[in-house]
Amino acid sequence: MNKETQRTRIEASAGRIPCDRVLRHAQVVDVFSGEILPRDVAIKDGYIVGFGEAYVGHVEEDLQGQYLVPALMDAHIHIESTLVTPKEFSKAALPHGVTAVVMDPHEIANVLGREGIRYMLDTSENLPVDFYAMLSSCVPATALETSGAVLRADDLRDFLEEERVLGLAEVMDLQAVKDVEPDMARKLRDTLSRKLVVDGHGSGLSAMDNNVYRTAGISTDHECTTREEAMDRLSKGFYIHIREGSVAKNFEALIPLVNSANHRRFTFCTDDIHISDLAENGSIDLMVRRAIEEGLTPVEALRMATLNPAECYRLHDRGAVAPGYQADLLVLSDLQTFTIEKVYKDGELLVDHGATLFDFGNHQEPLAKNTVKLPPLTLADLEFPLSSDAVNVIRIHPNSLLTDHEVVPVSGPRFQSDVQRDLMKILVQERHGNSGTCGKGVVTGFGMIKGAVATTIAHDSHNIVAMGVEDGDLLLAMERLAVIGGGIVLVDDGKVLAELALPLAGLMSQEPLEDISRALHHLHATAKDFFNDLTFNPFLTLSFLTLPVIPELKITDRGLFATATGDFIPVSAARD
Repeated sequence: MNKETQRTRIEASAGRIPCDRVLRHAQVVDVFSGEILPRDVAIKDGYIVGFGEAYVGHVEEDLQGQYLVPALMDAHIHIESTLVTPKEFSKAALPHGVTAVVMDPHEIANVLGREGIRYMLDTSENLPVDFYAMLSSCVPATALETSGAVLRADDLRDFLEEERVLGLAEVMDLQAVKDVEPDMARKLRDTLSRKLVVDGHGSGLSAMDNNVYRTAGISTDHECTTREEAMDRLSKGFYIHIREGSVAKNFEALIPLVNSANHRRFTFCTDDIHISDLAENGSIDLMVRRAIEEGLTPVEALRMATLNPAECYRLHDRGAVAPGYQADLLVLSDLQTFTIEKVYKDGELLVDHGATLFDFGNHQEPLAKNTVKLPPLTLADLEFPLSSDAVNVIRIHPNSLLTDHEVVPVSGPRFQSDVQRDLMKILVQERHGNSGTCGKGVVTGFGMIKGAVATTIAHDSHNIVAMGVEDGDLLLAMERLAVIGGGIVLVDDGKVLAELALPLAGLMSQEPLEDISRALHHLHATAKDFFNDLTFNPFLTLSFLTLPVIPELKITDRGLFATATGDFIPVSAARD
């Protein structure tokens, strides 16, 4: 705040000069006291400056007794997972009442390093959604895969001085923390010494592991999937981000734990969500509605989406309707159903009964696009011989990041996908032009009956992950990704039947969100013929099978990784 802004806000608050806008006859939901109070709300220079009938505004609106609440905040999201740029994301999020997000540019950082972080910060400026950033702590996520970049403490330090950077994102390398590995320890010290926040990323951690995380200064986590995990972290002072995205859905498991005594340590986040899901179904607003349906009071649910994340990330001027707070506001016709009629950003009306009034313009910042660098591949490269009569198999769980490790009998000198037994070949091909390595494995649970699917969205190093019935279709799908610059491809019988090009680092498109939503709908419609019972998102489920920090069996470009032992294991298995 500069001197002139300070002066005008105080003078407006004191009633000496007119306000920019006064919202009259509002029922203000007070997230501090829990009360609902009739108030006139005065706004100047994007901030609330007072309550009362005496204020005069250049613009005055009569809310006629409708509810006025703070706008919503997503506590943790990877914008890249929406498949669109920050601008296009804003178009979808704003009508759902989301005016602030805490983003982790981890996905693009794994492909492009500092350039990727810089791109996300630059392209998220001057938009009607505030994009705060956490710096990607683990690039690569572990030493178990080949990424396109490596980010050390020295690479991140200057970003920590930027106003919109709030701290260090999802620390997932538990071993590096426990071992006080020098670079990880430096990242933590650099962040904490500036009084910034460190996010966790601990799936299936023991109580002792949580002790270590909390002692190291990690204070949030979005990977709780069970009551036991959440209660242990809650008792140790973590903020718990309840996640409901397009693949990982933990709301149903965790919301019963939330009550009037503990709800101030819970927030909502989407983590990884496709833009079509957000635009059509909502995001944080949907979680607020569901929380109310599950028995929380509207004020409790609202706090979890506003004041709690703001305080968690030390944003002390947002998350409430009160003097000195940012005028990011929602007008609701019904508090119980959380029906949004209007959205204000910095005191300006930007959404009116579903119609967006903000002019987003047409300009998009360019970014280097040639990030899919495949070595020459042949059908022989996709084969893997067997040395026993059994294979180690990844079993998926729909709508979960967790997998099981199974041992299944097979026959033959080489593995071939088996539709009848739901055993599919899965490949992870390094695509950053570094090692050229290819991990090979077997997966079950998709119910795939034909063709092949391949994508450059493969958490966290974003190599190519491909799965299919026939090797020829697998090869074509991977080669097609190189042609279109990355994305998602469906192939059957030697033909590309559907695709979504994501030429921005193989993760995002600059096309309008409406076009991306249509392409996603076409992919899902086409995929219905590829799978027996498609009651989950196969593309996102596939993209998380490459994340070796999540139990139990995963695959990277270096092979199958068993989290229980911390070892790579062969495809061939010994039968008990």
